[in-house]
Parts: sequence; C-alpha cells; structure tokens
Amino acid sequence: MGDLIGLLISVVVILVGLCAGKATEKKHLASLAQREADLADIRLDSFKQPLTLSAEPHTPTLVCGDAVIASDAFKSWASGLRNLFGGEAKNFGLLYQRSRREATLRMLEEARRQGFDAVCNLRYDSVDIGGNAVASAKQSRPMATCLASGTAYKRG
Repeated sequence: MGDLIGLLISVVVILVGLCAGKATEKKHLASLAQREADLADIRLDSFKQPLTLSAEPHTPTLVCGDAVIASDAFKSWASGLRNLFGGEAKNFGLLYQRSRREATLRMLEEARRQGFDAVCNLRYDSVDIGGNAVASAKQSRPMATCLASGTAYKRG
C-alpha cells in the first residue's frame, strides 16, 4: 500500500510539473508574439551595411540583447528519460528558439530606446554559462543562452 501511495505522489508531482511548465512556456510564447508585433516596424536584417541611411546626421550604434532561458524540472526529467531510449530531445529545440527570440526582442527594444528604426549586421552568439557541457546531468539544469547584436541606424 505504501508503494502505491509513493507511486501516486510521484505521478501527481510529475503532472503538476508538466502543467506548470506548459503554462509558463505558453505565457512566454504569447508575450514574445505580442512584443514581435509591437516591434514589427523596425527593419532587421543580416546585411553588413545599412541599405539606406537617413539624411539627418546620426551615428550608427551597436545594440545588444541577451537572454538565458532555463529548462523546467519536467523537461529535464523527460530528457533524462529520453536519453535511456534514444531519440531527439525536441523540447530543447523550443527552449533555444525562445532564447533566440527573447534576445532579438531585447536588442530591438534597445534600438528603439535609442531612437533607431533599423538594425543591420545581426549576429547571434551562444555560450555555456551553466556548465552544462562538462557537468553531469544530476548537477545542472539545461539552459539556453543567446546574445543578439547588431548595428542600429536610422533609415532614409
């Protein structure tokens, strides 16, 4: 009877973790979509040079945005289970996508704060700040890190 209660408690904890993680992720994705719509008027590209500069004098400026998105406990547990059987850990793909989108939005928000309406030479960098590459799975939680940078300027 005690084993059954322990199993039931484990299942409830896993389901609560799943529901909480899904709700948080859904809320963040909705926030990203809303902010992307709000910043849609800022031109963003990866060209090295601005396409058209404004006639008014201004100095193009480096703008950056960074984000670290940590995996929730359920996704970490599920990826450990996935490692036993093999296969692609698709849940981490969304984690890295969210990190990249968040970093891009923060960079665009910084460009808007400084009065610019375009960003060129967009670049992404990623680093392992949590020690995930060398630490064992029991010591760390997976994290997606991203730094977005670009040159902000005013369009002509």
